[in-house]
Amino acid sequence: MKIVIFLILMFFSDVVANGQTTQGVIKYTQTTYFDFENMPSDMPNMPSDMPKSQDAFMKLTFSDTESIYEKDPDIVVEESANDNVPRMFRRMKEKTNRIYYKNLEEDFVLEQLAFFNKDFVIKDSVASIRWKISAGEQKSILGYNCMKAMYKDSTTNIIAFFTHQIPVSFGPEKFGKLPGLILEIQSATNHTIATEVKMKPLENPIVKPAKGDMMSRDEFEKLRKEKMKEQKEMWGRRDGRPGRQ
Repeated sequence: MKIVIFLILMFFSDVVANGQTTQGVIKYTQTTYFDFENMPSDMPNMPSDMPKSQDAFMKLTFSDTESIYEKDPDIVVEESANDNVPRMFRRMKEKTNRIYYKNLEEDFVLEQLAFFNKDFVIKDSVASIRWKISAGEQKSILGYNCMKAMYKDSTTNIIAFFTHQIPVSFGPEKFGKLPGLILEIQSATNHTIATEVKMKPLENPIVKPAKGDMMSRDEFEKLRKEKMKEQKEMWGRRDGRPGRQ
């Protein structure tokens, strides 16, 4: 408890010391690792030239109350045509096209994504992550002193490194709610780390994503389950097996 109080005091003392709105842009490299050896038995054999990982280049733009996490438009990655890449891995690449907008003052998140060739904007409350902060474990990232925080997301252990030197509660994707900005996220299948930090007043206001049908998280999850069920039944008919009822 004393450690948490100390971190909160550091967080607010930095805000007061700055005497102005904290704004800036963080660039990240986001790496996704593919575990082909432990794929389900009903999955087809993977081609020998399948990549073991893929990188995406992301950007977090933030003020003291808002942030938006999206692909970095300054970096263009040429995609090599590979017909051997299974559809499910092409969809993994599509995940990096998602846009995450957070508004801490009004306590909501907007996630813009494509699903079955249609765009959606999903509104949800800001995730309440129960981080466990390890004050004794620290590291330097781009010259910023970072502390370690951990939590378990259903079955996945998540490790974050955040810095109170940038006193805003933002980070990549859904992550945040720490007394400082997150510069690194680690899990068994993903690694996201900051590659550039620019603290500067924003030239333009942060714009909420608005491309697609707006719905709640519950509404989207209901739609997603229905579409996945339809697709599974279609696959069953293609294989000569009746779809599940």
